[in-house]
Amino acid sequence: MHLRSALKLLLALCLLFPLAAACAPASTQAPAPPTSAPSATQAPIPTQGPLPTAQAISTAAAKPTLITGAAAPKAGGSMVSASAGDAVSFHPYTVTDSASRGYQGLVYGGSLWEYDPRTLEPRPEVATGWTTSDDRLTYTFKLRDDLRWSDGTPLTSADYKWTFDQASNPANKYPYISNLQLIASYEAPDPRTIVVKLKEPVVVGLEAAEAVSPLPKHIWQNLDWADPSKNPQIMAPTVSSGPYILKEWVKDDHATFVANDNYHGGRPLIDTYTVRIVPSQEIAFQMLKSGEVDYASFTPDNYNEAKGLSNVAVYEWWPAAASWSYLGFNLRRPWLQDLNVRHALSHAINREEIAQFVLNGLARPTYSIFPPSSWVYNPNVPKYEHNPTTAKELLDKAGWTPGPGGIRQKDGQQLKLRVLFGPNTSKVRERIATIAQQAWGDLGIAVDVQGLEWGTYLSTIESEPFDWDVSVLGWNSTLEPHWMNQIWREDSIPDLNHVAYVNKRVEQLFDQGVREFDRDKRVQIYQEIQQLISADAPYVFTTTDLSYIGINNRIGGIEPTPLGIGHNRERWFIK
Repeated sequence: MHLRSALKLLLALCLLFPLAAACAPASTQAPAPPTSAPSATQAPIPTQGPLPTAQAISTAAAKPTLITGAAAPKAGGSMVSASAGDAVSFHPYTVTDSASRGYQGLVYGGSLWEYDPRTLEPRPEVATGWTTSDDRLTYTFKLRDDLRWSDGTPLTSADYKWTFDQASNPANKYPYISNLQLIASYEAPDPRTIVVKLKEPVVVGLEAAEAVSPLPKHIWQNLDWADPSKNPQIMAPTVSSGPYILKEWVKDDHATFVANDNYHGGRPLIDTYTVRIVPSQEIAFQMLKSGEVDYASFTPDNYNEAKGLSNVAVYEWWPAAASWSYLGFNLRRPWLQDLNVRHALSHAINREEIAQFVLNGLARPTYSIFPPSSWVYNPNVPKYEHNPTTAKELLDKAGWTPGPGGIRQKDGQQLKLRVLFGPNTSKVRERIATIAQQAWGDLGIAVDVQGLEWGTYLSTIESEPFDWDVSVLGWNSTLEPHWMNQIWREDSIPDLNHVAYVNKRVEQLFDQGVREFDRDKRVQIYQEIQQLISADAPYVFTTTDLSYIGINNRIGGIEPTPLGIGHNRERWFIK
């Protein structure tokens, strides 16, 4: 699994995109067995304790049909999904939104390894296997002999090497470039061999060694890296290594993909896949009901109705790497730099209300950067239980006292908060913002809530003059806790760390945790991190969410796992 997929640090609440690459490995087709080179040991993933015990569930009015003699897989046909948001581009190394990741996951493959979707153990994908040196510094991957780009050109280690060189160039501004800083050298000694040397032994060595998913060097090497006007591949790639090839993309209307005959996991059974862009999840749900589309996400409000549909199966699972939502405080604001104010705002939020009434019981309250499914979860962090009385006392303590009209003020300045949320296709973020507006308004705070288009939203929270106070967002967590460090580092401001949180002790602990190979000590480290961040309260952690999706019963081969349903997407078929 390449690092950018392993991170899963996507804005989980911004868009729910069908077949998102970040939600699951690309294939379950077993490659050739791993092989070992002389004088080296087969590289296991470092021991780090029990894997998450997230449960995979499937419920439907008409019971979903797995592959049986009565519904044998067959090739052909088309599938259509509805998405309430479109991608930004096909460039894997410049954008981080989930819709773009979904498109990229269809056309760009090449993960050296992946997590088994059921055991969550690493297994080879396009590599036949890997070895690691005894000092845990050198990882050697052997590529399969049959790898081809969709145009028939061999996919070789040179593609990986070239892509790594571009992604690791600071001038190219790869959002996750700090992860590549673990690597001392990345070499391609022959077309089927990749040798990655780390600067020091780290527990995430296998993930760090993967580093990149390849772009086609023979297509990209003479083109501009980031400017779509000089590189048409950014918006309309012509060569694919994933299960599908882009046929057509009409921005904000639809994208159509056709099966890749040269895909390493085998040609997908479904010939054509089209994503239709719709204004809202409510419209997507109506299209799913009518049979106009085969695949759609929908709001919690539609959940019970969806389960009663005779033509739709509702698949649901508590993911191993769950998504969670939050209200993020802009710590550049002087009034939000006061810990008493942040604690007061946290105590005012009723998480149970959000879980039960906004998310229709399809979520659980959460209080930490790691969800309960994580093996490092700390149940003893400060929870800031709903208590308006405590919230008012903390504001009084901070010097914000009721003034004219009941609005709190300090030194002649009223306490005002500007709350922003992004695309509002599901109404969930708007409702969370409205709950916050009411709760904080009851404390005597003037709260202005505003929804923005996605691009405007991101530029507002990530760019000068940073004119906002609270953002409504979410993240996908990771199986490996180290990768969550990205959103808490000072050098990730203003992108991933848009709230501008700085705690050097937290950064030191993340650095310590990635170098510690003892499982029990790692648990202690990450639990201390959770304690520190929760005490600092840069976020109001709200809920961790159940994953679910509606799919027409005519689609077969779907198997929910703790990593979702996309793990075998090329084996889906029309019944």
